[in-house]
Order: sequence, then structure tokens, then C-alpha cells
Amino acid sequence: MKQAELTHQHPDSCIVMFARAPVKGQVKTRLIPALGEQGALDMHVQLMNRQMAVLNKSTLCPKQLWVDQMQEHSAFVPFEGAVKLQKGISLGDKMFYAAEDVLRSSSQVVIIGSDCPDIDESYLELALQELDKSINDVVLGPAMDGGYVLIAMKHPHHEIFQDIDWGSELVLQQTINRIQNCDLGFSTLPALRDIDTAETWKVCYSFSWPYVYFLFKKIRK
Repeated sequence: MKQAELTHQHPDSCIVMFARAPVKGQVKTRLIPALGEQGALDMHVQLMNRQMAVLNKSTLCPKQLWVDQMQEHSAFVPFEGAVKLQKGISLGDKMFYAAEDVLRSSSQVVIIGSDCPDIDESYLELALQELDKSINDVVLGPAMDGGYVLIAMKHPHHEIFQDIDWGSELVLQQTINRIQNCDLGFSTLPALRDIDTAETWKVCYSFSWPYVYFLFKKIRK
């Protein structure tokens, strides 16, 4: 079913998924020492496909896929929504550009990545419900490694994306500090794991998450 045919529960909102084009040696680079370039690529594709499938099935609101390059890549064809190109130098610049673009025609935007295997429809719905509250300008989905797996907002606030040590364990707290400095209301969702490093990958495998376990077996063949 195409996106235009869906009846959305939050038609004035939009979910934005950030993803990188599946290029061997350029994705999940911190996993390469443990999995090799092909294994890291396979993990990236597996996680990206899982998240796209969640969004394709969702009736919450319209969705868009924002990619770093190769907008016409065949890996993005299954996504049932607009595919757009990220713009900016830092991750913060890219997220702000996407938020600003989406909020020209939507009242709320939810931005997620492609490397958290626990983001499902109920988690996205919770983010939208929290953002509906008048006291909240921003909603954050913390990652257990100190970053965040989701950020949602009603207006594009450039300041909350600036001077952040992206990729570090300081990201969440630095972002909260920026939000508070801007005198914005916010709430946080339950913390989730994302798969960025060999350590988080091993934890996911130890939990026997089906897609991680399956991929581990595939890589080790």
C-alpha cells in the first residue's frame, strides 16, 4: 500500500528516518574490526531494512527517508515515502536542515536513525503523544550509550544541534543542556540500545535478538 492511500492517525506530523547508503567500508565502521567490512555492511542493511519495514507498516503519520548519498540506490526503493538527500556538514546540521524542511508543511517532526533495533510503532506513537502535550517543545529518546535514538520537535531549534560532541557519550546531556538554555520544555522516553560499536553489538547478540543472532550466524559461516 502506498503512503498516499493510508489514513494517518497524526496527519500533520512526519517521521524522518536518517540512513546512510549501503557502501562497503563506509557504514558501521566501528564494527569492522569485529565483523569485517562485509559483516558491517550486512548489519547496516539488516538494521536499515528492519526500520524501513516498521515505517512502511505504520499508519501513525507520513514518513520520509533522508540519506547521505546515492538517493536512487536500489536499497532505498522499498521505502514507501519520499527519499531526500541530507544537507550539511555535521550530523547536527543535517538534522536541523531536515527538521526545518519538514516543519514548513508539518506541525511536528520525529527524527530517528536506522541502527536501533527496538524502535517500533509503539515507541514512535509514544513520542508523538508526548509531543502533543503543550508543556513539551522537544521529546528525546535516549540511547543507553549516552546519545539519543530519537528527537522530536514542533519548531526547528537550531541551537539544540550546535556544539554537540556527536558520537560520544556526552550527546544526550549536551542536548538537554541546550534545550534548557533555550528555555524549552522537554520529556524523555525510555532508553533504548543502538548498535554502533562492537560492545553494543555483543550485548544485542547476548540478548539473542533474532535479527542480530541470525546475522551473526550468517557472518560466521
